[in-house]
Amino acid sequence: MPFEEGQEGNWYLSSFASLGDQFEIIAYILDDRSGGFVNQSYPIQMEISGEQYALPAPDGQLAAIILAEIYMKSGTRRMKVSNEGYTFGIDAYLRARNLPSVAMPFRQQRRSREEQDRPSPFEPDRHRPSAEPGQVIGTGSGIIVAPDLIITNAHVIEDGESFRQGRTQNLLRPVAVDPKHDLALLEGSTNGQPLPMRIGAPIWLGESVMAAGFPLMDVLGADLKVTTGNISGLAGNHGDISRFQFTAPIGSGSSGGAIVDEYGNLVGVTSASLAHGNMRERGSISENVNFGIRSSFVFEMIAAAGFTAPMLSHHSENNRREVVNRLRASVVSIIVSA
Repeated sequence: MPFEEGQEGNWYLSSFASLGDQFEIIAYILDDRSGGFVNQSYPIQMEISGEQYALPAPDGQLAAIILAEIYMKSGTRRMKVSNEGYTFGIDAYLRARNLPSVAMPFRQQRRSREEQDRPSPFEPDRHRPSAEPGQVIGTGSGIIVAPDLIITNAHVIEDGESFRQGRTQNLLRPVAVDPKHDLALLEGSTNGQPLPMRIGAPIWLGESVMAAGFPLMDVLGADLKVTTGNISGLAGNHGDISRFQFTAPIGSGSSGGAIVDEYGNLVGVTSASLAHGNMRERGSISENVNFGIRSSFVFEMIAAAGFTAPMLSHHSENNRREVVNRLRASVVSIIVSA
């Protein structure tokens, strides 16, 4: 049931009676696919039957927040203040509550497939030519993040109908896709080792990193490629805090690969590279300006999809040969077919 918008940032709901004995009050971004967080709306106060409540601001950046839980006790309606929320917006909340078919008020409709296929002036057109069913139409990279779970980019699988792990040919099934953050979670027999995610320790400017993936498999072969560089920026395009910039060289097919610190702990997922051609046309020079998605968003996506990421001990040995050997067991190629 939607609140009615009033003046000066006030929202009203005349009665809770029709909602039953237990329900939640949610604040959410209308279209989290275009960015933004509910945090910008704080401070938030709520008044129920003349009693006022000051709601605590959440610690993290969230696109959907459970403001309060309303329940009945001893015949009296009570409220429990909450600031639990979801980085991936109201869709993640609906998945967590097993409410996939619920239409949220004010929610903007998803774009049609025709609209999604229109090339953007700010990114290259990734639309692939039509292919026969079963024909390989592309390759990408992925990271084992839990037993039988692989994370990759949403754009790696967007035009495919079937997906296989390259070295084993095991089938992979998409279980969650987040186009806004360009992440997709695949399930299937992995036969590898999950890569520890570095969540508690932030990346820092100038930090050494390695990028591992499978670029240009048709030219460079099907073995893992590893390059080195550093963290060159702490935000992505237009200040996007879900991403960071790094200089380790990547190529077509690197998408979805691992970005790790010097010890081999996952700090991000390879996502994109600045389009050199577009920059040259604007009279600018770009070199090794690449973007990764922070590993904390991977952790959030696994939870939002109803899975549990293993709490693995971080690696602390930075012997380069050992780090690369661990990457061989954790980073996989993904074969995309029509």
